[in-house]
Amino acid sequence: MAVTVMAAAVLALLLLSSSGPLGPRLLCASPQEPVGLTLLDCATEKGAVCLDGTPAGYHLQRGAGSGSRSWLIHLEGGAWCSTVERCSNRTKSMLGSSNFMKPIQFAGSGILDSDQQLNPDFYNWNKVYVRYCDGASFSGDSEGRAQDGSTLHFRGLHIYEAVIDELMGKGLANATQALLTGCSAGGLATLLHCDDFSARFPREASVKCLADAGFFLDEKDISGERSFRSVYEGVVQLQNVREVLSKDCLANKDPTECFYPAELIKSIHTPVFILNSGYGTFLYQAHLILIIRG
Repeated sequence: MAVTVMAAAVLALLLLSSSGPLGPRLLCASPQEPVGLTLLDCATEKGAVCLDGTPAGYHLQRGAGSGSRSWLIHLEGGAWCSTVERCSNRTKSMLGSSNFMKPIQFAGSGILDSDQQLNPDFYNWNKVYVRYCDGASFSGDSEGRAQDGSTLHFRGLHIYEAVIDELMGKGLANATQALLTGCSAGGLATLLHCDDFSARFPREASVKCLADAGFFLDEKDISGERSFRSVYEGVVQLQNVREVLSKDCLANKDPTECFYPAELIKSIHTPVFILNSGYGTFLYQAHLILIIRG
């Protein structure tokens, strides 16, 4: 009941703001230009490539003023591919090939927005949107063979490392504040890489992580089975994600279990914020689809 009342109050405030002093400023906010795609330098040599072997990339919008030494790195989400067939299908889209990636709008994207009124905390930070094209939450280190004989590159770990290394050379190394974020599969990636990210900065820098909608649960669905586990098992086995998993966890549990956030957070030392809906539609739909197919 309290949540319902709060939601109604927020809605009322939003409706009032459209006719009050705040309304015209929101409606007349300055348009923001699309942010271009930057392909990684020497991506092939570093193994930092998408599923189809094309260079991975990111979108960088420079900060200004008080935010010139503050950085927000956002890891894109987009589910996972747990079989050769599904990973091969992703190569025909931006989730598996940079050939399909275009400039993107940061405007209207929450903490990536440059409008001070809409995003007062991060509007003038250096903001980076890292494209997701490996299918394993930026964690894989392997390769496979598609049905047509082409190579599938499972190099998410190399992508993450190459992007952060390149950004360090573009000013990230001098950050006084840094926030690693991600949504959905990118939220899981944030948990996987949180401590590695913070370890790259001097002690005096303020470094934190925010995992948005990435706390996936190893729970039974309405069929009484842990249907979602088969997805993670496929990802873990196909893409070799062991390198990013906790060694303490691997000593006692199988890699699939160690891939779940409930285990990952046990070994994270960096301050991390968890944002998750009580009714995650993706997890619900994934369970329902598996039940129907099964």
